[in-house]
Amino acid sequence: MSAAANAAPGGLLLEPGSGAATPVHRYWHPGDRDWISVPAHGSHPARERLESYGYEPFPEVQFYVYLIGNTELVANYRWWHPADQDWVDVPDGSISDERMREYGYTIKVFQYFAFPAARPGTVAVHRWWHPTDRDWITLREGEISDERMESLGYRDKTFLFHAYPYDSPTGEDGYFSLGEPHRGVLRPLPWTGPDDRPHTLSVLDINPDRAPDVNQGYRYLGYYGHSGCSGIGIARADDPATPAWDQQEEPLFTGHGERWCSALRDGEAIALVHNVYWCGGSPDGLPYYVVGRKSTDGLAGTRFTEPRPLVKEPHRENGNPTLFRDPADGRVYLYWFRRDGDVFTIRVRAAADFDGLFTADPADIGELVVYSAEVVAAPQVVKVGELYYLVVETYENQNVWMSRVLTSTSPTTGFFEVPANPVYGAGSACVFQHVFGGTLHSYYCNERTPGSANWALDHVSAPLG
Repeated sequence: MSAAANAAPGGLLLEPGSGAATPVHRYWHPGDRDWISVPAHGSHPARERLESYGYEPFPEVQFYVYLIGNTELVANYRWWHPADQDWVDVPDGSISDERMREYGYTIKVFQYFAFPAARPGTVAVHRWWHPTDRDWITLREGEISDERMESLGYRDKTFLFHAYPYDSPTGEDGYFSLGEPHRGVLRPLPWTGPDDRPHTLSVLDINPDRAPDVNQGYRYLGYYGHSGCSGIGIARADDPATPAWDQQEEPLFTGHGERWCSALRDGEAIALVHNVYWCGGSPDGLPYYVVGRKSTDGLAGTRFTEPRPLVKEPHRENGNPTLFRDPADGRVYLYWFRRDGDVFTIRVRAAADFDGLFTADPADIGELVVYSAEVVAAPQVVKVGELYYLVVETYENQNVWMSRVLTSTSPTTGFFEVPANPVYGAGSACVFQHVFGGTLHSYYCNERTPGSANWALDHVSAPLG
C-alpha cells in the first residue's frame, strides 16, 4: 500500500506536472552491441527478464516519464531493426511509420510520454548513432559529455524530448497518506453469479441527521457493481469506514449486463449511471455502453426511471462511467473510458445539471482528458482544496492491475501523474474516492493473487488535515 503525504486541502504543495512517476533505466547488450532505455512501469520486460535476454543494467535512473498522456505531452516509441539488432527511440510525429519501415525497422512499441519542449526543471534527452556498432543510444543531457560520446565514435546527436531528472522536486508524492485497508467490506449474495464478486462501491452521504424514515435510518447509501455481470446492488452503513456494510438482499438491477455504477445526489433525487450489456447480448448488437437514470422515490434511491443512453456508438467500447459535481460551480461531469483500437482514452462531458447530460447525442464522445497505449480505464474524480484528483486503473508488468493518480487544477485538462504512482498497491483497481468530513475514503477492488480473478472490495482512508 502506497502511503504518500502531499497536497494540503487548502493549497498547492506539489504543482501538477512538476515531477513524474516512472523511472527509465539504460541497458547494454554486449552480444548485439545494443543500448536500450526501458521504463520500469507499464507493459515492458522487468529487469530480470531483460537480464535473461543478455542485457546488462545500469543502476542509475536516466530520467522520469509518464505512462498516461495528455495534449501537452508527446508519446515516445521504440522501434526494432532486425538487421542491426538495435532498438531506437522515436517520438511520435518526428518520423513517419512509413519512413521507419523503409529504413528496415519492424516492431513499434509504446514506451512513455514526455514533454516536447522545455519545462522548468526538465532536461533535454537525445539519441546518438554509432555507425560501427550500428546502434542508437538514448541519453539525458549531461549523462555523458558530448566530448566523451564523440571520442567513443558516436555522432548524429538528435533531440528527442524533455524529461525530469527526478520523480519529485520537493520529495512529496502527490497523494494522501493511506492507512491500513479494511478487506472485503462487501460479500457476494445469493443472486450473485458463482464466480462474480463485489467490485465497485459509489457512496452518498444521504442522511446526516440520521432521520429514521430516510435510507432505513442509515447515514450512507452505496451502490455497488460486480466483477462480472450479476448486476447492481444497494448497501448501507452508518460509518463510511465500517468493515462490513449492510447489503440489501435483492438486486437493484440485473439481467441486462448491468455493471459499474456511479451515484450522485441530484436535489431530492439520486442520479445513477452504469454500463449495460457488459457481457454482450445487446439487442442492437452494439458493444456495452453507458446509460443514466434517476430515482423515482426521492432519496430512498430504490426505484429508478428506465435507462436512457448517455454514451453509445457502434464499434467502440464505452465503459466505467463516473459522475462528479464540481463544488466550485455545481456543474456535473460524466467521465468514462473509451477504447479505440489499441488506444485507451478517458473522456468527459459536462452540463449544468444531470439532466443536461442527456441533451448531447449519445454518439458524442465529449472531450479528451488523458490517453495511453497502455490500458487506462475506470476514471474517478474528487476535488480537494484547489486540486482535482483523477484515479484510473492500468494493466502493467506481468499482467497486474494497478491504480494511478493524476492531478490538475481543471476538471477536464492538464492532468499529470503524481510521483507516488502506482498508488493503492499491486492488484488494485476500480477506485472510488469520496471526501466525508476531513477524511478521504476510497473503495476499490483488490485481486488477492494477480491473474486469479479472486476479487474483493476493500476500503482505505486518509486524513486530509
